[in-house]
Amino acid sequence: MNEIELRFQIPESQWPAVRRWVAGDARSTPVQERLQASYFDTVDRDLAHAGFALRLRREGEVWVQTLKGAAPDGMTRLEHNVPLGAEAPTLDVARHADHPAGQALQQLLARLPEGALQPLFRTDITRLSRSMRTKFGTVELALDHGALLAGEGDTLRSTPVSEVEIELKSGEARAVLEVARQWAVERFGLTLELRTKALRGDLLARQLDCAPVSVSSALHWTGDMSRDDALHVLLRESLEPIVGNASQIASGRHQPEHLHQLRVGLRRLRAGLRLLAEDGDVALQALADGAGALSRDLTVARDADAQAEAAWRVAMLAAWHAERPSAAVESGTARPVDVAALLHARNVQGWMLAIIGWLARPAPETHEDLAIVHARIDAWRAAADQQIKRFDRLDTEGRHHLRRRLRKIRLALELAIALPGGAAGARLSKKALASRGRLLAQVHEAQQRLGALNDLEVGLAEAREQLALAMARGDVPAAAQAGFALGYLRPRQAQALEKAAKAVGRVKPVGRKG
Repeated sequence: MNEIELRFQIPESQWPAVRRWVAGDARSTPVQERLQASYFDTVDRDLAHAGFALRLRREGEVWVQTLKGAAPDGMTRLEHNVPLGAEAPTLDVARHADHPAGQALQQLLARLPEGALQPLFRTDITRLSRSMRTKFGTVELALDHGALLAGEGDTLRSTPVSEVEIELKSGEARAVLEVARQWAVERFGLTLELRTKALRGDLLARQLDCAPVSVSSALHWTGDMSRDDALHVLLRESLEPIVGNASQIASGRHQPEHLHQLRVGLRRLRAGLRLLAEDGDVALQALADGAGALSRDLTVARDADAQAEAAWRVAMLAAWHAERPSAAVESGTARPVDVAALLHARNVQGWMLAIIGWLARPAPETHEDLAIVHARIDAWRAAADQQIKRFDRLDTEGRHHLRRRLRKIRLALELAIALPGGAAGARLSKKALASRGRLLAQVHEAQQRLGALNDLEVGLAEAREQLALAMARGDVPAAAQAGFALGYLRPRQAQALEKAAKAVGRVKPVGRKG
């Protein structure tokens, strides 16, 4: 069977209200039970890497062995349950031999040493559940409260569980989406959780705070894809980098790379949606606008991370310390941004639900081609050409705008590099592919050079602001360091500008062959 569900984290402030909702009114018949489970994997987490979760769980007085597969659309997972009775059982993967997920698991285990599976962590959950009927079908609401546990005795570790699951029991997948939107997001302001209990338990067993970063990798559309095929690939491959990384950030703990890859995923999704959206396609345009808005909201936080990690900043602070060993070091004035709070916003969570909703919708009967893509890329390139021609007259803001435009073109070229056709209507030959590859490399280098220049110019602006503030309050040491920063950065900014100008000048204009 396929399990279609969405999961949301519940903040402590909303727990009473969500519990009342799940408990229902006098006409409802909620069920409360205790669920205790052990999860199995190899020491190297081979099952987790392949998208499997394997457990033995006591549900009331009955034990059940369950195997779950990956969820490529954020809400649908392969699931196979085997009831085992009241006696405490031992694990036997052969119980899933007749199920597709079990067959895939057997192939994986055949490559591993015998006896590699072992219990890594366990759960102790109290679940309150009831059915809820909607116009699109019946869902089950399951309120889970308890803990994930790893280790024993003095080495026992735990992490709390407080979440609600909305699972489809009959009807259409949009029954889950509508309940999630109306209640979990709009009513209670809950946040989507793509990190399963299996993943969070594995992190606990490894004594890690954060899930691995979901990397946003380049996507390539091919000539045999319809417009809807291309959209499905784009949304499916954007899901983990966007919603997966957002789940980790929303938990309150994350690494800078989670935020970076989230923004890369947002930019890649936005570029792809703009390539695919036809004139008047309000729904896709809204999805693209949502990606752009969230990316802009996250810019300040990501820029602060990038500035803190910049190699030139480390070198500059080392040079300042070498010149004045006894001087205090001011690392910067940037105020921290509450990124988790940005992601908790109802409009952001609703937008993420919309991505999952698009993936869950039935495939259309018509199959439009991707002919519009090349014309759009050429239009974007023509606009960039106009800025490139007057690059020497662009100010800091103009160069920043060109960098963003080239980044959009690069992402679009990555998607369309294998699509036949184009402005000349030529078939895709090895020569044409090589030409597109050269153009992609030219755009990428120009964007990277402009990015390095932009980082230095942001540093210069920050140093000017620090100098003005220090002088206004009579802080001589801070003013001295800010003045040093200006002297250090100006020649490097000039060098970066020269390199950026050369890279931008190599970008092939629209219509030029080779």
